[in-house]
Amino acid sequence: MADHSDDDLLVAARRAGERAYAPYSGWHVGAAVVFAETAGHHVGANVENGSYGLTICAERSAIFAAVVAGGRRLTRVAITCRDGKGALVAKIAPCGACLQVISEFGGPDTSILIDGRGSFRLADFLPRPFEFTS
Repeated sequence: MADHSDDDLLVAARRAGERAYAPYSGWHVGAAVVFAETAGHHVGANVENGSYGLTICAERSAIFAAVVAGGRRLTRVAITCRDGKGALVAKIAPCGACLQVISEFGGPDTSILIDGRGSFRLADFLPRPFEFTS
């Protein structure tokens, strides 16, 4: 699999964000993810719903698309956000639900790149994820 540069992933995330459905918040979020098992990257965008709890975030949208394509080991996530006027919103982070999903398929060193903010590890945001034990 090709190694994607940060710029490549951010461009893909930005393009996905342009297709977000965000009539309520006006925040257009895009994500691009890389899995070890799948070629290329997968993208997603936030899709809002009038019943806010049914909204899906860009990160989960991209991850679930990659899982359907056979991905199981998440290595990188890139996220970007634009407000209703098209301005970059850099002070963002994945929500708790997205962090837990990133943890399900990644690990503490999974790379999270936030447009305009920099690169982080999953452990920077979620040092103690939920782990199911039977």
